[in-house]
This record gives sequence, C-alpha cells and structure tokens, in this order.
Amino acid sequence: MTVRSDVRTEGSPVIPTQVVAIDGPSGAGKSTVARQLAAKLGFGFLDTGAMYRAITWHFLQEGCAPAECAGDPDRGLARMRQALAGAKLELVSGAVVCNGRDVTAHLRTREVESQVSAVSALPFVREAMRDLQRAVAVAGPVVAEGRDMGSVVFPQARWKVFLDAAPSERARRRCQDFARQGRVVSESDVLEEILVRDRLDSTRSDAPLRQAPDALYLDSTGMVTETVVAMLLKFVRAGAAASGAS
Repeated sequence: MTVRSDVRTEGSPVIPTQVVAIDGPSGAGKSTVARQLAAKLGFGFLDTGAMYRAITWHFLQEGCAPAECAGDPDRGLARMRQALAGAKLELVSGAVVCNGRDVTAHLRTREVESQVSAVSALPFVREAMRDLQRAVAVAGPVVAEGRDMGSVVFPQARWKVFLDAAPSERARRRCQDFARQGRVVSESDVLEEILVRDRLDSTRSDAPLRQAPDALYLDSTGMVTETVVAMLLKFVRAGAAASGAS
C-alpha cells in the first residue's frame, strides 16, 4: 500500500467497514501480527502506530515535542499545531516517509518512545490521524492496528480484535526487537517504559486504550507469532463466511 497525504484533511471521510481492527497495549505484537495477517488475506496494512511515531519524530525535529516546550505559556500547542499542519506522511511498502525523508529507522528510538504517548494524547493530533486513517482505509480492505481502531477510528469494522500479553512478555519481545536493531536495553528498563505507556494510554481523556465491547480478546502470552496469525486468520475467514451466508 502506498499513501501520500498531507495530514490536513477536508472534512471527515466515510467511516470504512471492511477493516480488521486490532487494538492492544504497547509491545503486544500488533504490528507484526497485523502485517502478516494482511499479507495472508491480501488486505492492505495500516500501521497507525508508525504514523503517530512519525509525527512524534517530526515534533522532535522541530523542537516542539511536549517535553521540549512544557515551559511555553500554551505548553507548545501553537507550535505543535503549526508543525502538524506542515507534516506530510507517505506509507510506501512498509517504509514511513515524513516530508520526503525515510524515518522508519528512527521510529523506535528512546527519544521517540519517551514522547509518543504524550503526542498521541493530543486531541488535535488524534483528530488529524483519525481522518487520515479513515481516508486510507476507504480503499480497503485493510488490517489496521493501534490503540483505538475498533473503539473510535473504525467503530463499524467488520472484525475487531484486542491483542494482549503479560507486561513481562511484552518487555521480553520488545528487547528482542531492539537486539535485532543492534540496541542493548535491559528488560527492566523496557518493562518500566511499557507500564508507564500503559498508564498514559489507558487514562488519556481522548480515545483511551480499551477493548471494544464487540472485539475478540486474545491473550498471546506464550504464543509464537504464527499461532496468533493462524487464529486471527480463522476468525476473519469465519466472519467473512458468515456474512456471505447471511
């Protein structure tokens, strides 16, 4: 899937329904599972977490991330709004490009990790991302992963999943990801960051992390990715078959 779009949107696009909406906390394996599931289904893959990380990286480059402008009279809101208006995102074959620069390798740095929850909690950022995500998914079908896919962005999604795992398991997986990137980070540090992120994501006032009432809950603790993908593939195909029969 290739998407080239200014983050500014004109009105709210139609809310798509041909969506597999996968929500869950940080480190639950949503991106890996969603990417593989999309490939097996022949659906597009919408990595909304990468979109928020790209905007966070952009704010850091502009010197207006929340922690950097806490002393401003408006806590940097005007500067962040201006930076957001000038951001152009491109999702190209798994890469994330911001204003012409491939920023994929920068999305999981400690700097971005430390600021992404605060950026994601900003209502004007969430509104812009929500409208862009819906505009992308109109071309569907897509597998979309994030924190509020089933509860807010795609409330009428045909398939909804809440993918979870024990915090210790999520920390272990994240450390493995870092190791593959050549970074050495202790599991205790990663676990602390995950617990902080869970608290911030679950308590923010705008679109907090929560399971949609009609979502399938799946605890992936102790499961390999292939098992999780196989279970979700069965879930989606069963739903599609039931819909066709009806």
